[in-house]
Amino acid sequence: MKTFVITGSVGHISKPAIEALVRAGNQVRVITSNPDSVTKIKSLGAEPLVGSVADADFLTRAFEGADAVYTMIPPIWKTENFRRSQNEIGKSYAEAIRRSGVKNVVNLSSVGAHIGNGCGPIDGLADFEKLLNGIDGLNVKHIRPTYFYYNFLAQIPMIKQAGIIGGNFGGPDQKLAIVHTDDIARAVVEELSNLKFTGTSVRYVLSDIKTMVEVANIIGKAIGKNVNWVVFSDDDQRKGLLQAGLPKTHAEVYTQMGVGLRKGKLMEEALQHSPEPGAITFEDYMKEFKRAYS
Repeated sequence: MKTFVITGSVGHISKPAIEALVRAGNQVRVITSNPDSVTKIKSLGAEPLVGSVADADFLTRAFEGADAVYTMIPPIWKTENFRRSQNEIGKSYAEAIRRSGVKNVVNLSSVGAHIGNGCGPIDGLADFEKLLNGIDGLNVKHIRPTYFYYNFLAQIPMIKQAGIIGGNFGGPDQKLAIVHTDDIARAVVEELSNLKFTGTSVRYVLSDIKTMVEVANIIGKAIGKNVNWVVFSDDDQRKGLLQAGLPKTHAEVYTQMGVGLRKGKLMEEALQHSPEPGAITFEDYMKEFKRAYS
């Protein structure tokens, strides 16, 4: 039996990871900032720890005695500087890892983290990778998933209103690697369970490779409606995100990420490494998409 600390509460990746690790007979501590999640965490057979990942003292206590920790920088919705806020959380993690003596970390990063600048919200994840890589004696595996399937759920209102989905990327011949969060969770569990990684290393995770035109066609077939992919200008993308309710800081960084996708630099390493695709194709995902659409 091993002891693991899982961050991310009972989110899309953390929940299936917790379930698999508990099922295998491990002791699992789960960090959540939401007291309302305590009952859910206990029902999964894990130990809830309520606190903030920005609190290094809290994290140090949570990490003590753990064989490995799964780290992730959670979504940040209120900030005047997105990258700076990510870095503050990263520093809290790093301090707690040093203090607690944790030797193994599986870190949720992202495709494009090899670049370091000009990739919007991924830039802060690149900073965190470098911070972890600089901790003496730490074995760290960076999980770099590609574009999430569930990102397309945010396009449902546009599909219903105009019969389109789109972004400031995704030309007709541009293939993008996309991923289901369950496949990411499986990779996290595999790395934690085996703990075979040493030093610093990277694992790309994808489930499928599609053009955005193919994505639109698959969605359209699933819901019985003609759906077209539209490439927006950067300005239109930014305005659309603002109209959808995102703050200016977020609209800017996500528009920047779209530029990186359009230029191909975010996906280049993932496609070059050609990792074995996960179990869930985009066509498989349509069962979930249809439920959300309905």
